[in-house]
Amino acid sequence: INGRAQDPDRTISLTLLDNYDYWVILDAARQRLFLNSTGRVLDRDPPTSISTIVVRIQCTNELVGTVILHEVRIVIRDINDNTPRFQQPRYYVSVNELTPVGTTIFTGFSGNNGATDIDDGPNGQIEYGIQYNPNDPLSNRTVRVAGTLSGNIVLAERLNYEERTRYLIIVQANDRAPFPGTRRTATTTLTLDVLDGDDLGPMFLPCVLVNNTSDCNPVTYRVAIPELADPNKVNPLNVTPSIRAIDQDRNIQPPSDRPGILFFILVGTPTAYPEYFTLNRTTAELRLLKPVSRELFQHFSLVIK
Repeated sequence: INGRAQDPDRTISLTLLDNYDYWVILDAARQRLFLNSTGRVLDRDPPTSISTIVVRIQCTNELVGTVILHEVRIVIRDINDNTPRFQQPRYYVSVNELTPVGTTIFTGFSGNNGATDIDDGPNGQIEYGIQYNPNDPLSNRTVRVAGTLSGNIVLAERLNYEERTRYLIIVQANDRAPFPGTRRTATTTLTLDVLDGDDLGPMFLPCVLVNNTSDCNPVTYRVAIPELADPNKVNPLNVTPSIRAIDQDRNIQPPSDRPGILFFILVGTPTAYPEYFTLNRTTAELRLLKPVSRELFQHFSLVIK
């Protein structure tokens, strides 16, 4: 401001106006403004959120008595002094094992549900990535981040409920400060639970595993019937062991979605077997249709599906 504000020969006098919360100190004689931050911090971030300070300097011409008002606007620049924070300590998602690779399986970081940063500009913008988990090394290759800004998670490898039912995925959020060395990060755990899908067929019981496999040896069921026996007296036939089967996908949810098991006689010898035997499709009860003459048949072999 043109003029001399200190004695002797003073030509102007300066007065500080609209000094909200007394953030500014005026040294009128030297025409300087100072920040009054004693005992407090000037913070652009919440909760104070001070982005600008505006004061007015009243200049009085001591020679002619005229008054001029000067506005001084102080802009507070942001520094990257806050770390991103996830809104939840842990996140969860359940995925069916039959979900195709490339499917988006998690969008839970959208909006304000993911990580937030109270800094301003790039210092407060968040991007996401998958971090290596030494306690679950397979987790970081099972999924990937589809968009670093959205944090949407995509399935990268096929799931198999029978091999693995849970993955612990470490998700990292970092701000986008212009200088990578000043960026701040935070992490959270995304728990991925694998749901059983209908990808396996039923197996007959009892199951005796083939060596070093998860496959069952074929089961042989046996029944003996008297020659020329009346079907009404022997039905249902006493098969040993009882014909039973279970679905290998044992935990499909909800239980109402679990498929039922149906039984059939696929083939048999001699070819006349359909005249003599029938199998209940749901209970697997084997029944005799008419008496069997040993002079015609001494043995039947049926393949059950």
